[in-house]
Amino acid sequence: MISSKRALTAVLLIAWATSIPSAQSLTARTVRFDSDALGGQATFAILVPPDYEASARRYPVVYLLHGGTQNHTAFPARSWFAKEVSRRNTIVVMPHTPQTTYGMRPGGSSLPFEGFIVDLVRYVDAHYRTVASRQARAIGGLSMGGFGAVVAGLTHPDLFATVGAFSGAFSSGRESLLAAAVAAVAIADAPFFYLACGTGDAVLPAGRDFVKLLQQRDIPHEYREVPGGHTWDVWDPQTLAFLDTVKARPGFVATP
Repeated sequence: MISSKRALTAVLLIAWATSIPSAQSLTARTVRFDSDALGGQATFAILVPPDYEASARRYPVVYLLHGGTQNHTAFPARSWFAKEVSRRNTIVVMPHTPQTTYGMRPGGSSLPFEGFIVDLVRYVDAHYRTVASRQARAIGGLSMGGFGAVVAGLTHPDLFATVGAFSGAFSSGRESLLAAAVAAVAIADAPFFYLACGTGDAVLPAGRDFVKLLQQRDIPHEYREVPGGHTWDVWDPQTLAFLDTVKARPGFVATP
């Protein structure tokens, strides 16, 4: 009887232990790859779901873009990041995008960033078990990254069904570029936008102007103004709100 109890206890302990995500599964890894658009190596951080290695499932992907003075470690460094992302059963990719990448245009030439995002999506889809459809792919970012996410969503609606921008840097000469991009996208193809900004943020007026552009064309969106400035006090909760918004979108699910 004692040996049977010990055996049962051992089985229960093994089952309990295997149900706990490993420390490695909760850690974002850094990856380097060749990007034709950037003319050399590029870097991104990636966090996969806790059961990624033990399953054959395919997962939806969220791309998160850092701000102008940050890099690919900005989101993983947040205390909530690994735990909260791991609960949402999605792959999250965070590229290092130098601010100079957002240069060029107007003048006919595309932003280097636009080509880089295409390179990045192709690489991730080729090397990870993703659900490679626009419905299962989202992109968001803060400040300069919010501007980049919006540009990517408007110029490549075939890649992203959902776009997020938190304190989007839509001013300083970028207004005409955004207006042209909104005017050019077909409404039937346009992604859904989640936009948020602090009421004490200097970029708020430009954010409101961008929302008006979406409203004029009846492009689906959700817009929030929240207390705060151009800080993580706004970006932390709004990134989480964006992840929840994405998770509720049609087609944003893992496959068996």
